[in-house]
Amino acid sequence: MNRKSAIISILAILIVLSTATISNAISIKQQPIKELISETVNHQVYLGSASIIGNGTSSTLEAVAENDLLIGLDSESSYVDFYINYDMNCGGTTDTGIITLIVSINGQDITPKIVQNQTSKNDTLKIENVEVNRQDALIFVINVAYGSVIPFYSNSTSATGAGVFSKAKTIVEKSTNPFLDFLEQHPRMFLILKYLLRL
Repeated sequence: MNRKSAIISILAILIVLSTATISNAISIKQQPIKELISETVNHQVYLGSASIIGNGTSSTLEAVAENDLLIGLDSESSYVDFYINYDMNCGGTTDTGIITLIVSINGQDITPKIVQNQTSKNDTLKIENVEVNRQDALIFVINVAYGSVIPFYSNSTSATGAGVFSKAKTIVEKSTNPFLDFLEQHPRMFLILKYLLRL
């Protein structure tokens, strides 16, 4: 009787612990299809950031480019979205800020993206749906410019970055299931469970 109750207890524990994994998997599968498509269709490649703070008579500009990028692709060719984060604060009466992102793949320029603003704005500047292949070389330039008409004032800066597309590295993630972690740390438990199930 004790053996049967021990086996039933062990099986009950196994079922309870494995249910946590199944419920996590179900919650992932129930994500809206629209979100899954937007997350998985194009590989998102962060290239850097830009900042403009100006008051009409002076300005602080910043362009920061990621460099020596090694961008992993899961297949021989893929579509990617390049993007930078930017922050503009133009506080003068006749001033404006301009940020430009120029991307070149293997020496071929992609249509540049430009954002211009006369007030305050935080956003993302994107070049979307660019087809790339493994071994392609990437060069990009972030240009930042600020100007005012009255009084006349201008300032600019830029940053250049580079990268290459390669094969994606496989990363083995550690399990989040405590039962599987326990079994991984105590491999002899398999033998004990096997023995108990035979009784």
